Amino acid sequence: MGRAPCCDKANVKRGPWSPDEDAILKTHIDNHGTGGNWITLPQKAGLKRCGKSCRLRWLNYLRPDIKHGGFTEEEDNIICSLYLTIGSRQVTIL
Repeated sequence: MGRAPCCDKANVKRGPWSPDEDAILKTHIDNHGTGGNWITLPQKAGLKRCGKSCRLRWLNYLRPDIKHGGFTEEEDNIICSLYLTIGSRQVTIL
């Protein structure tokens, strides 16, 4: 006894995401939002992916507020100064 499977494992694409799939997911979420139901989103968007895969792709790579690339000079200076004063205790920095 447990949860029903979220998707049909035989018909789900696995592996790396293509740029076309990224674009489809991004435009669908921009136009319709997530609707709070990631399980039905891939079918509505026309993707052959699992809802969990779509959610993770959106949250970790495609959200517009995610910063890609390295640190700016100012951010790098802040990190270095905090490391000099606090040390490597990350819990204190956060």
